[in-house]
Amino acid sequence: MAKLTKADLLPYEQYKNLHEKFLKEVIAEKKFRRIAISEKISGLFESRLTVFYQIQEMIRAEQITNQEYIEEMLEVYNDLLPEENELTMTLFIEIPNQEELRAFNKTIVGIENTVQLLFDDQLVTSYEPMDDQEGDADEAYTQSVHYLHFPFTLEQKQAFLQANEVQIKINHQNYQVNKNLSNELIKSLQAQLANL
Repeated sequence: MAKLTKADLLPYEQYKNLHEKFLKEVIAEKKFRRIAISEKISGLFESRLTVFYQIQEMIRAEQITNQEYIEEMLEVYNDLLPEENELTMTLFIEIPNQEELRAFNKTIVGIENTVQLLFDDQLVTSYEPMDDQEGDADEAYTQSVHYLHFPFTLEQKQAFLQANEVQIKINHQNYQVNKNLSNELIKSLQAQLANL
């Protein structure tokens, strides 16, 4: 997927007047691209629109006009866009109580490498680029947000494009859960992957 550039972005003054328009568009897109995997974990399959919106919202919220800072944001957020034959997802661990969240996150270290897409007889396992893995003084603790990539072989890609049923599975030694993707989400991901 083509990376976003400064030419794709709207200046702060222009975007703040169009904010409501983009908000409606991204809400509609996230409605079916976000999936509740369990009561504690959700995921958002990223698209060009979702990443564009995140960058523009940062510019709006902080009234950013510094071009160097915008370049840095583009470099960071462009990592959320899928490469060729790949899907990407932001994984959120959502537990409101901070003590419970920290206790849970200590039990699921390495979760970023155990999220899987299952379809037909195929299995695609996630990874998180090293640059996206924030260090923590306590190595027995994982972050609450992970930026996952799902790389497909050509065979897996062809099978996925024909799949009628797709499951997302977390296969961590301390936490296992399966969830079916909606037909609407499957069709959206198939359309996206077909163009990568």
